[in-house]
Amino acid sequence: MGRTCVGLFTIGYLALIYSFGISEEDPRLPDVLKAPQIAKQIVLELPPGEDNPRNSEGDFIRLESGDILYVYTKYYGTSGDDHASAKLASRVSRNYGRTWSSEDEVVLENEGRLNVMSVSLLRMRDHSIALFYLVKETPGDCRPYLRYSYDEGKTWTERVEIMGEPSYNVVNNSRAVLLTEGRIILPVARHAYRGGDVYNYESKATVFCLISDDGGRHWSQSENVPNVNNIVYQEPGVVELADGRLLMTLRNTSGRQYFAYSNDRGVTWTDSEPSPLVSPASPATIKREPGSDNLIAIWNDSPDKRDPLTIARLSPDGKRILAKKTLDRSAGDETRGYCYPALFFLDQNEFLVGYCCGKGYWGLPASRISRARLEDLK
Repeated sequence: MGRTCVGLFTIGYLALIYSFGISEEDPRLPDVLKAPQIAKQIVLELPPGEDNPRNSEGDFIRLESGDILYVYTKYYGTSGDDHASAKLASRVSRNYGRTWSSEDEVVLENEGRLNVMSVSLLRMRDHSIALFYLVKETPGDCRPYLRYSYDEGKTWTERVEIMGEPSYNVVNNSRAVLLTEGRIILPVARHAYRGGDVYNYESKATVFCLISDDGGRHWSQSENVPNVNNIVYQEPGVVELADGRLLMTLRNTSGRQYFAYSNDRGVTWTDSEPSPLVSPASPATIKREPGSDNLIAIWNDSPDKRDPLTIARLSPDGKRILAKKTLDRSAGDETRGYCYPALFFLDQNEFLVGYCCGKGYWGLPASRISRARLEDLK
C-alpha cells in the first residue's frame, strides 16, 4: 500500500513537471512537490513552557568522552521577543545523538542588560572548547564575546571582548569557522540603529568578517562585502571550500540566497551573486560534506515562507544542486516555521540538525534536533 502510494505520487509529480514544462527548481512548484522527505528521527523536542516562552537556536560540539553537547538559547519570563530575557542552556547525548538528557544545565546566565544568545562552538587546536555568543546590552549594542573551557564544558573562562565600540551586530548560531591553518572566521552583519523604537534598524546590513590568527585572543576586521547591486544583506555564514576559497551565504529579501567568495582567507570578498537556493528572508547553513569536496546546505526552499526546511548536496563551488530532500515541513500548518539550523556530522554518514520549529513568530518559539543519514540524500 505504501509503495503504491509513493509510486502514484512520483508519477503524478513527473506528470506535473513535464506537462507544464517547468523544472524541479522552479519556485512555482508547491512546497510539498519540491523534494521528497528524507528519512529522519526527531531525537529531542524543546517546546516552550511555563516561565520559558521560547527555546531558540543552538550549536553542537563533540566532547572528548564522545558525548555530544548541544548549547542553545533559553528564554525565561513572559516574552519570547528577540530582546527579551534569555540565558544559555545545554543538553547532552551519551549515545551518538539517539537520546538526550531530560533536564537543562545552565551554561551561562544572562549577563546582558537584555539577553545572551546565538551560540557557536569550536574545538580549538589546544583542545579547549571556544564558546562564541552575543550579548545584548541595549537595542543599539549587540556584540559577540568569547569564552573558553579547558574541562569539556564544565566551567568557562572570563569572557574575551571581540569588538570594542557599541554597535548592533548579528552573528548567527553555529557561524564561527576554524580554517585549516587555524584562522578563525566570524561572519558579522552590522545594522545601523536609528534610535527610538526597539526595532528601528536599517534592514540592510554592512557585512564583514572578524578574523583571528591566535586562537581568538586578538581580532581584526575584513573589508566589507561589496554590494554594487544594493542587495539587502543579512545574517551571513561562511564555509571553507576544497579549493581553499571561502564561500559566504547571505540572507536577503530577493527570494534567493546570495553567495560571495574570498580568495585570500576572508580578508576581501567578491560582490555577491544569486545562488541556486530559492529562499525567503531566512538564513542558510552550509558545510563541507565529510570525505568529499561537495557541500551540504540546509535552508528554507521557498521564496517567501520558512517552510519547508530542506537539505541538499551542492557542487564543490556551491553553484549546482546535486541532490535535494525535505528535512522538515508543516504539512499545511501555515503558523509553523523552521529556521536557524545547526548542522553537525556524527561521522561520514550520520548527522544531526538542531533548528527552530515553532508555531507563530516565524517558527522561533520551539526547537528540535533531528538525526538522519547522508546516504538517504540522493
